[in-house]
Amino acid sequence: MAKSPSAKLASYRAKRDFDLTAEPEGRERRNRRGAALAFVVQKHAARHLHYDLRLELDGVMKSWAVAKGPSLVPGEKRLAIHVEDHPLDYNSFEGVIPAGQYGGGTVLLWDRGCWLPEGDPREGYEKGHLAFRLEGEKLKGGWHLVRMKQRPGERRDNWLLIKQEDGHARPPDAPDILEEEPRSVASGRTIEEIAAGAAGAAPAEVAGLRLTHPDRVLWPDEGITKRDLAEFYEEVAGHLLPHVSGRPLALVRCPQGIAGTCFFQKHPWAGLSDHIRHETIRDEAGEEEEILFVRDLPGVVALVQAGVIEIHPWGATIADVENADRIVMDLDPGEGTPWEAVVAAAREVRERLSEAGLESFVKTTGGKGLHVVAPLTGPAPWPAAKAFARSLADAMEADDPRRYVATASKEARRGLVYVDYLRNGRGATAVAPYSARARPGAPVAVPLAWGELDDSLRPALLSVRTVPNRLKTQGSDPWRDLAKLRQRLPGGPSPRAGRGRS
Repeated sequence: MAKSPSAKLASYRAKRDFDLTAEPEGRERRNRRGAALAFVVQKHAARHLHYDLRLELDGVMKSWAVAKGPSLVPGEKRLAIHVEDHPLDYNSFEGVIPAGQYGGGTVLLWDRGCWLPEGDPREGYEKGHLAFRLEGEKLKGGWHLVRMKQRPGERRDNWLLIKQEDGHARPPDAPDILEEEPRSVASGRTIEEIAAGAAGAAPAEVAGLRLTHPDRVLWPDEGITKRDLAEFYEEVAGHLLPHVSGRPLALVRCPQGIAGTCFFQKHPWAGLSDHIRHETIRDEAGEEEEILFVRDLPGVVALVQAGVIEIHPWGATIADVENADRIVMDLDPGEGTPWEAVVAAAREVRERLSEAGLESFVKTTGGKGLHVVAPLTGPAPWPAAKAFARSLADAMEADDPRRYVATASKEARRGLVYVDYLRNGRGATAVAPYSARARPGAPVAVPLAWGELDDSLRPALLSVRTVPNRLKTQGSDPWRDLAKLRQRLPGGPSPRAGRGRS
């Protein structure tokens, strides 16, 4: 019986102390049906400089330490020592493994892409001859990995990496690609620059909380680090905390940054900081569940320490999880829908809410859409809140089906604005105002004044780098009055339903 990914990673995990090294512990993976098989080459300045070739197979990265690195000269044999399987999460790792740890030294992500095996890769791996093509940023074309016959008493599993003759091969007198292209494909740095930048990367303090690996890069293209994100949240805390403090949270964790694996987290995990709180509630079926929440800035910084980038609160508080305290209408443009249409949709939602007796606020989402938010006071049970939001969305679609759609099908959204009311169910979440997003450019979900919302606005320019300065020059928060409003969830007929526009 084939080993599970967890069993295959036992040797990898046994060799490392993950309290000391920034290397990923690695989550279990199953075969990714239909997905291309990944490969990476990592330049590794350990006791001896070498290049680690890793090929994805059966949920792990089969790994070889290539002593002199790959050669593009066809037929030239490079020793490749087979080592322990690595997790897929390792594919984005770049940094310094502390001295004294297994493989201590600097790691640079030298190449990445997909590999295409010739024939059955499992059979080839077992027999000791893998033939394959690489489609990387640097390495391309055909290659062979061939197991050498073991000598008596030899413990190492030695293979040879050999380039095939093809259009991507080079003659012996051509430049060496290792010298020609020494920089990281992720960060653009040299191995010396990575080592200097980590000089271990001692723990830092933000808001009195200890951050380990503060210089870990979360957004490679922008060079924004874990410390930068924690300091961003510290700077915007007065604006962020009113929308996340004391609310159940869903979190997007990216322990290795956005180039690595990101995943949603709704429940406590091992090693949870005391600043990240949890409480037992009952779900809709009456079963007990543990929810996460924070109370203060140290709690938010503790989230960052745990690899959290995005913060998504419920539209309710811990004190009253059965009642919504806000309506959130998520306006999501379908493929081919211009920004101007999203702006018009937000104004339309505002008008309809106003006619229903609700004042509302608007924010960017850090993506292509907008959120229109109406705060509530008094009892607003989830079924009633969701029904009201749905009636608004359905009315918009009924009145103008050439502009709006209230169904979730991506195909149905093409060229339209999806008026998503599903943020208003029990347990549903929406990205918090002033939360960063795990997307290129380090965008932030930012509250706007209604007067700012126009066709020339470019939400992508509102980022971790720019938002603090915006708050300094703005004078006041556009959402400063949100918590002061006293307005109840409307009853009665659908808001402005059936006006018959076309």
